Amino acid sequence: MPVDHQPNELEPSVERILGAQRSRKRGTFAIVALFLVAFAAAAYVWLNYDGIAQVVSSAAQPATAQPVAGHRETVPLEDFQTFQKQTTDSLTSVNQNLVAQKADLQRLSEQVSALAARLEAMQSAASTAPPQQTVPARSPAPAERKKPSAPKAGPISVGGAPLPPNPTDGH
Repeated sequence: MPVDHQPNELEPSVERILGAQRSRKRGTFAIVALFLVAFAAAAYVWLNYDGIAQVVSSAAQPATAQPVAGHRETVPLEDFQTFQKQTTDSLTSVNQNLVAQKADLQRLSEQVSALAARLEAMQSAASTAPPQQTVPARSPAPAERKKPSAPKAGPISVGGAPLPPNPTDGH
């Protein structure tokens, strides 16, 4: 009995499988083609970078007018002499300040040298001199106190009544 074969939804049809393979081939071909075009463009830019950079920089900057070769700007003689005098005065002032700074620097250098010599002399004197032992100052000794005399042995009054004289005292 011949089996009627109907396409099952779970089984992909042959046409769908073949169509998917064709679309994958087209997609792969497109990706490879794009890669080759990008590679060629990068190689062109790499090899012609100087020319491209000049074109881009000249396009970004506006064109400037070139000066005419035969045209020269003239300045009146009085203006030039005034400028020359101002420049000379300025240079003279700067030179005087420089001389004054050199003198100050020399004076400070001599002072530092003198201080260094004094410090070195003090350090060498301190290292060669024997260390002085300081004796602590003694505080004055307190005056000796008079010791109270020892109590005499004998009868002791209790209650405030007078005691009879003691015959051993010699009274």
